[in-house]
Amino acid sequence: MTNIFTNTDLFSLINEYTDLRSLCDTCLLFATLKKYINYKLNKEYSLMYYDDVLFRNRILNKIFNPYKQLHLNLGYCDNIIDVSILDNVHYLYLGGCNNITDVSLLKNVYELNLNHCDNITNVSSLGNVHILDLFWCYKITDVSELKNVYELNLSYCTNITDVSTLGNVHNLNLCHCDNITDVSTLGKVHTLNLSECNNITDVSGLGNVHTLNLSSSDITDVSSLGNVHILDLSYCTNITDVSLLRNVHSLNLSNCNLITNVSALGNVHILNLSNCNLITDVSALGNVHTLNLTYCDKITDISLLDNVHTLYLSGCKITDVSMLGNVHSNVRLTSLPAFGTNMNFPNLEKFDCSMLV
Repeated sequence: MTNIFTNTDLFSLINEYTDLRSLCDTCLLFATLKKYINYKLNKEYSLMYYDDVLFRNRILNKIFNPYKQLHLNLGYCDNIIDVSILDNVHYLYLGGCNNITDVSLLKNVYELNLNHCDNITNVSSLGNVHILDLFWCYKITDVSELKNVYELNLSYCTNITDVSTLGNVHNLNLCHCDNITDVSTLGKVHTLNLSECNNITDVSGLGNVHTLNLSSSDITDVSSLGNVHILDLSYCTNITDVSLLRNVHSLNLSNCNLITNVSALGNVHILNLSNCNLITDVSALGNVHTLNLTYCDKITDISLLDNVHTLYLSGCKITDVSMLGNVHSNVRLTSLPAFGTNMNFPNLEKFDCSMLV
């Protein structure tokens, strides 16, 4: 018989549906289970924890290990300045607390959200935080000590220039960090967001990144990115050659307006070519699983796409769809010109014909 006191997975499952905190407090038999209970305080009780010493001590006496169990929500509280009493919690949300300037004592927090804390300048002590959100903390300039953070959001931290030490971060978001130019050391990052980083031109060192977002950037050469698993190049309007991206699993090229030749992309699993309005020939894409051709208005012949699983054709000037009888799931034909009555889709699970003209 499974022992609930030693099987943490079973206990966690039970705790999802039943509040066992009171039972653990009153029954010695269950006292050992206190270490597995998460205390997630809403904003009202989080403020009481911050302001009321007696309430804070009452909570701490109930918890086996605050670093693993205590979650606090103190977002957008202008009265919070001193955070020294918040140093040993599991999850701490301080987003929008604009009067906080010193976060040096939060180094032991496991997951720390400081988004829109506009007056923070020094984050050098936060290198051991596991998940750190510094979105829109635009006064930060030095992130060199954050190299051990597992998941790091620095999006819209526009004064950052040097990210050379962040190569071991697992998930790194640098969206709209306009002053970054060199990302050559980030090739080992698993998930990397460089969207809207307009001063980055060389991405040749990022070929081993698993998930890479370069949308709305000014890059021209993507020849080194053929081994990226998930690649977003949407709105990269200077790209012309995508012939070496044939091994990418999921590829977003939407609004890449200079691309004309996609013949090499037949093995891509998920391919988004929406608004690529210079593409005329998609005959090589018959083995793509999910293909988005929305508003590719120069495509007229889709006769070789009958093996595509999910196909989006909204806004295309196609008159004959009779050859799509093998398409399995979800042909989107919104806003197509009239194509008569020759429509036979025996394997189609969903057919969207709204807004047909």
